[in-house]
Amino acid sequence: MSVSRSTRVLQRNALYRLAAIGAVILGLFLTLGAQGHFAAVWPLVTSDGMGLSRPLLLMLPGVMLAGTAVLNFLLCKSLWQERGCALNVTLAGNLLTMSYLLYLLIRGVPNHPIGVFLALEMSFVLLLVATRAGLVWPAVAEAPVEKGMQ
Repeated sequence: MSVSRSTRVLQRNALYRLAAIGAVILGLFLTLGAQGHFAAVWPLVTSDGMGLSRPLLLMLPGVMLAGTAVLNFLLCKSLWQERGCALNVTLAGNLLTMSYLLYLLIRGVPNHPIGVFLALEMSFVLLLVATRAGLVWPAVAEAPVEKGMQ
């Protein structure tokens, strides 16, 4: 009687490492974007004659960018270590920021680079969704079939 069995070669999913590197790079861009936003709105926020809600609304995009950058920096090591919880939290935070940037783009804020940050966020979210859906890169190789007689 011949027994055939196929064994999979254990291989790490490189998408997690790609996501970790992407989190650091996106975190750097988001930090620069938040710094630029804060520099642009700071004179308006500190001027007198505004109510309390207007300065908070002016600061919100910068806070979203900075918060997501910090989240990405904090979770990049856990992404490197292929932890599913870190993937879920990173995906949720970046999806929230992507949705907010999409809202701002649809609303139409003139003379702002929202589209650039939205493209970066969408690319990263697509990578996280693919990883969460179980996509493995590089593809898992099948070991040769072993045949034995019993």
